[in-house]
Amino acid sequence: MKNVIQASLLFIAIALQAVSVFAVQDDPSEQALELPECDIYLFDVVVAENLVSIANGQNVTKRSGYDNQPWFTPDSKTFLFTANYQPDRTDVYEFRLASGEIRQLTDSRDQEYSPQVSKDNQMLSFVTDGETANQSIWSSNREGGNLNWVLKNLGEREPVGYYAWNRSTEKILFWSRYGFSLQLVDLQSNTARYITGDAIPVSPQIIPGTTNFSFAHRQGNGEVWIKELNPKTFAIRPLVMIEGANHHYAWTPNGSILMAQGEKLNQWRPGGKWEAVADFSEYAMKSPTRVAVSPDGKKLAVVAVAGD
Repeated sequence: MKNVIQASLLFIAIALQAVSVFAVQDDPSEQALELPECDIYLFDVVVAENLVSIANGQNVTKRSGYDNQPWFTPDSKTFLFTANYQPDRTDVYEFRLASGEIRQLTDSRDQEYSPQVSKDNQMLSFVTDGETANQSIWSSNREGGNLNWVLKNLGEREPVGYYAWNRSTEKILFWSRYGFSLQLVDLQSNTARYITGDAIPVSPQIIPGTTNFSFAHRQGNGEVWIKELNPKTFAIRPLVMIEGANHHYAWTPNGSILMAQGEKLNQWRPGGKWEAVADFSEYAMKSPTRVAVSPDGKKLAVVAVAGD
């Protein structure tokens, strides 16, 4: 009987210890997000005969932490980005190009990612994640008020990872975080349509000068292509195969695509092939991934790891 009691007490002690450990780990205020170290570099862009070159590169975030997902505002004067200035969460920040000032735009216990802004530069949109978040697209004004679940009228609870929102047509193409699929949402008719599976976890884009979207797609033979989606006819057209391990890309205003591969900045022009147009190695930056081009075509933001 004594042995039984001792065994029971030992079991209770272990159980209580497990509960205690779980409670500490489950408290978001006690956890640091496991995010990669990265910074955002800013370059001047020079275009000659439709070929891009870059100059005056500098690390504009330059700190220990996660600074990622740059997205230029319509006036090309600032870019939004995601950062973990607090270790247990990410918020949306804005970098002002003229002064170098960084301003915090969101402040919540959840994580915000993939920030964008409306054409009038007033309404933010972002993806939320966290203990209490419905992982979807949300919007608010620049002061953090009027928080709104964008896909509420659809009852759409597919977990959003990345998205492109055409404010002119009110159509959104989003990448499903766990489904690796793409869905096209029409906010005017409150409808959603499945587009394709095997989509690469890369932000869809709006192709300049059109209402069409682009996305990265893995084909049955393993090749990854950037493809074009017509949101009216739902027709899909392959544009160019990605050559390299990095799949993040950005459109320039003149209809070219830029992407980083290794230490090189590559450019694709319609009807042509990928060309190496710039070298990042002189800027003490490693493993460049995401790129973003300002709407006026004069600035390039690049996410990379700071070198020595």
